[in-house]
Amino acid sequence: MKTIIIPILTLTFIFILMSFQTGNILCNAKEMKEKASALLDPYKYDSSEMTKILYKTKESVKEVEVPLFIGEKYRFVFEMEALPKHVEVQIYNKDKTSKNRKLLFSSKESASDKKEFQFDVTRVRTVYVDYIVPQAEAGAYTGCAVFMLGYRLK
Repeated sequence: MKTIIIPILTLTFIFILMSFQTGNILCNAKEMKEKASALLDPYKYDSSEMTKILYKTKESVKEVEVPLFIGEKYRFVFEMEALPKHVEVQIYNKDKTSKNRKLLFSSKESASDKKEFQFDVTRVRTVYVDYIVPQAEAGAYTGCAVFMLGYRLK
């Protein structure tokens, strides 16, 4: 009997603690992907990824590698509405450990209140998407971003 009650009480306690967390935004993946897919036109859908962003006590970088085929045109679309604080998106031709990497795109050039970005690219084999996450003011909280990739044959 005790072997059943203790795990149930523990789980109940964990769920209660989770319900009192603040600063977290619920991510509606389906809704965010629908908004992002509208920006793909006239490109065809290739793939998408939802990235969970964790705001910490200091600025951090989350990097995602995106392999591409040479000879096709690509459109990158970012839907950032489920982020409690602005996150900058940077796209590079090499990973963050490379010395000679080139910045291909930065969302910093766009308006700071803009929640959707798109970027077209050709002649690149692999790109690296960096999410520059600012520090949290109080504690840690989360949000999410949707990245969608479309292609168009030349």
